[in-house]
Amino acid sequence: MRHQTPSEPGQIQPAATLASGSTSSNALSSDSETLDLVARWGREDATSDPEQILAAERDIADFKQAENQPPPPGEGGGSKGKG
Repeated sequence: MRHQTPSEPGQIQPAATLASGSTSSNALSSDSETLDLVARWGREDATSDPEQILAAERDIADFKQAENQPPPPGEGGGSKGKG
């Protein structure tokens, strides 16, 4: 068996396995609790009101359109003209 030399990087492990050497049950429990909370929020926010659905769809369309526009001159786009 060949041993790892100091110049060779070690095997990278997920953060959940670093503390105990195996997947942490606390991490899995926390993930489950988070997913349950998100599902509950989804149920609370759910609507069948056509006006609310159309308003939400318009908001999403407006957001997507704004995100696809180039930034105004002088904003964003790197470091040209700065410094």
